[in-house]
Amino acid sequence: MSRRAQLFVATHAGALARADALDAGTPPQSESTSCELPDVSPLDIELLGEAAAAAVRFGHGDLEPAEVDLSHEWLFHLPPFLVEVLAEVGRAEDHEVPGEVAAAWATSAERDPQDGDPLTTLTEIVRVATAAEDLGRGAYLWVQSV
Repeated sequence: MSRRAQLFVATHAGALARADALDAGTPPQSESTSCELPDVSPLDIELLGEAAAAAVRFGHGDLEPAEVDLSHEWLFHLPPFLVEVLAEVGRAEDHEVPGEVAAAWATSAERDPQDGDPLTTLTEIVRVATAAEDLGRGAYLWVQSV
């Protein structure tokens, strides 16, 4: 089963509105930093967080995207620790860190094989996480099975 997913920056209310629009197949009313993530699941984002935390030596914290509410079954909020870890990948002084994280993520035993370049996907995810930190808002993952 393939998935369509989008990672975006929003407030809680904005995330609910955006999820409603995405569920309905209509363009969201507000512009926000976002990226399309074909075939990415909440577990994939958690696995990415594990690889990123290990690479930037960030210790331990909550890496599991959490469901937002019962009426939005496929809308997940990324915990602040996960957002911080992902943003740190983009700030790493060692320019090899993103490539190492992408490679570790791509070869994770728990992750289904994916098409496309994992570094490109990671770069987009880091861009959204950094925007969420800079704006002081949340990062949300909306997923739809197609």
